[in-house]
Amino acid sequence: MALTNRNRAPRLRAATAVLAATGTVAAAVLLPAARPANAAPGDLASATLVQLTNQDVPAIGLSAYHGAYGTASSSTVPDTDMADFSSDPDGMLSRISIATRTTMTQTATAKYFAQAQLTDLVVWFNGRRELLRISPIDPARSEAVATLDSYAECVPPPFGPYALAYNHTDNDEITVLGQRVGPGTTRLAITGADLGRNDIGPSTLDVTVTQHAVPSTQVAGYTAEAWLDIDISGTFNDLGGRQVYTGAVTSTRLGEVHANCTGASPSPSPSPSPSPSPSPSPSPSPSPSPTPTPTPTPTMSEEPTPTPSPTPTPSPAPTSASPTSPGPVPPLPDTGAGGNPLGLGAAALGLCALGAGALLLARRRRRH
Repeated sequence: MALTNRNRAPRLRAATAVLAATGTVAAAVLLPAARPANAAPGDLASATLVQLTNQDVPAIGLSAYHGAYGTASSSTVPDTDMADFSSDPDGMLSRISIATRTTMTQTATAKYFAQAQLTDLVVWFNGRRELLRISPIDPARSEAVATLDSYAECVPPPFGPYALAYNHTDNDEITVLGQRVGPGTTRLAITGADLGRNDIGPSTLDVTVTQHAVPSTQVAGYTAEAWLDIDISGTFNDLGGRQVYTGAVTSTRLGEVHANCTGASPSPSPSPSPSPSPSPSPSPSPSPSPTPTPTPTPTMSEEPTPTPSPTPTPSPAPTSASPTSPGPVPPLPDTGAGGNPLGLGAAALGLCALGAGALLLARRRRRH
């Protein structure tokens, strides 16, 4: 029992190691490996053909407004989305006109991209008065087409990451109230007649044209975006020259496109196999206690003569196997019959005394 109690702790430690190893293997088998997500927060690719924002400028009869037209987006892989141009929830078609248009997004394992294209755009002011136009530089040429093309792409891992964007306005010119403007800021002198207002005197417009494409060449990166902004601000005076308004008037954003590969991940590396825990060493079983040699029964005769009991042959001292767990093996408890000569002599005398007692008992029974 002492050996069993003392080896209980090593056994518990071994069992704990086995359970831990089993749990590790079970987790590796049951839990799925990390995989690239099929859907990421937000859009992986998005495109909007035209966005228009008007400020509230009562002096020229302009009311606050914001709308968008021709949108597409993809938020899963793979996916393709084309804008539905018959849908106009913001009423943009009462404020703009476009000859041809394309808006699409696409996501695949090898690339995400967004594209927006249009030709011959007109933005109307207060009804059917032309405010902004993108038109061919030489309308007399039959092949001349005013084209806006915005494009953004990204290549996710493991093929990338790479990113590229551009915004092109080929063979076209931008005019505001019939006056040509170019990249940067252009100041235009106008009158109330240009706006259809007979209460506005000589005034000015500041038109800022900004092309945005990041990155404009293919580089290592996860995101790309492009668009063309045309921002108009003005200072308006009444017929007496008194200023009645100064500030932002209207903003038009054309071909806003985005590609976003930040949510994509490379194919996961195989998970390392868990190292097997060593099997616990078997606990040693206690050696059996030595079996004493039985004392022969004495034979009774008419004149009983005590038969000397044979001297018992000492059994070899038990040895216990050393366990493989670290630490010395504790000795078996002392049973009182060691292997020394004194112990053997005491055992022999005890057996003789038992024999003599048996003979005396037999004689007494015969006398009675």
